[in-house]
Amino acid sequence: FNIMEGRIMIKCILISFLLCITFSQMGKGNTNESQIQDIESSIIIRTQEKKYFLVQLLRGLTEEGFYTRFLIVKKNKKTIARIAFPSSEDVKNLSVNINNNNNDCILECNYGGGENFYSRYFYFRCAKGGLYLYKIVGTHFISDSDKKIIKKRYIHPQINIKKINFLYYLENTP
Repeated sequence: FNIMEGRIMIKCILISFLLCITFSQMGKGNTNESQIQDIESSIIIRTQEKKYFLVQLLRGLTEEGFYTRFLIVKKNKKTIARIAFPSSEDVKNLSVNINNNNNDCILECNYGGGENFYSRYFYFRCAKGGLYLYKIVGTHFISDSDKKIIKKRYIHPQINIKKINFLYYLENTP
């Protein structure tokens, strides 16, 4: 066993090792999902039918490096909705929170800047095996005049959370 044979053997081992690592990593990238995800908040809603919904507000970075927030809704551990929120380019200074109140899910959105600030409270309830939007409470604050406009809107027919377009309700402010 001479030095030349030892070097060839080490090269073969290194090449084999690198090939194993390369092939084991194939297919693990290039997804459209956020690469880094943090759970900002979670709530659990239990129904009388002994089912439950887990609603999670997440934030993350896309592959392109943009900051994003999205809502994940699970029913009995199965994801039934994944909703991306508008970017800060679409809605100025958007902040989002989730809360629960008596088996309702309340999604709070605050946004605006300068003289005008807005809030929207989206109320969802358990019905027909899903979460449905049934009420929106919107507030418009005008900072220079201390003016506050509050509008309540009941949604008929109620909208399944899978089909909600939050940008529509945020853009159409009072």
